[in-house]
Amino acid sequence: MSSLVFGILNDLGQFFRPYQYQSALAIIATILVVFGNNINSTIKKIVAKQHFIIRTLVFVLVCAFGYGLLTVWLTSLLAQQIAKLPDVYLVPVVFSIFITLGMYAQKQRHI
Repeated sequence: MSSLVFGILNDLGQFFRPYQYQSALAIIATILVVFGNNINSTIKKIVAKQHFIIRTLVFVLVCAFGYGLLTVWLTSLLAQQIAKLPDVYLVPVVFSIFITLGMYAQKQRHI
């Protein structure tokens, strides 16, 4: 029975392997959506007393370049780590990450 389960997980992992970068991107995007409000609130507190132009510039830099840079850099980093996983663990780990993020989002009333 366990060899059947491992065989199925291994086959799923082999099927899923070409999509590891996309799954890493989806994970990073989900993390940024879930924690984006906290990041924005912290930045807002830091620049709250600054001039309107400075606040606007910081907002543009953080949203356009900060989140973009984080997405590209963290996706590559996560994809490299996912690539190290054996095929049999690939799908369970990726799904576990999404389930954990979903549970956290539910607990924080994001969904």
